[in-house]
Amino acid sequence: MPSGVLLTQHAEVFLLENATLERVMRRIEETVELLGAYPLVGRAYDPSYPAACTPFSCRFLQVSDTPFTLCYLFDDEFGVVTVFDIEWSAGDPRCRFA
Repeated sequence: MPSGVLLTQHAEVFLLENATLERVMRRIEETVELLGAYPLVGRAYDPSYPAACTPFSCRFLQVSDTPFTLCYLFDDEFGVVTVFDIEWSAGDPRCRFA
């Protein structure tokens, strides 16, 4: 069953400020649609160092042909995917999930 996908305000602001190319936005939109249809397509997030840990279990999915990765939660009970962060490979890793 397809799921609903929500973006947090943090994720939306990030996109407005950093995803300025139409091609990149199109790829992100396609990836969000993919998550709606296949919410478990992303890998479980399991960092190897404590500073990168989140206070909850989550998943991530690289947006193909872009420097962005969507970090998200999937609520199986309600069938909702929530994209809570977008990681930029050129960004400062010390600010992850800030």
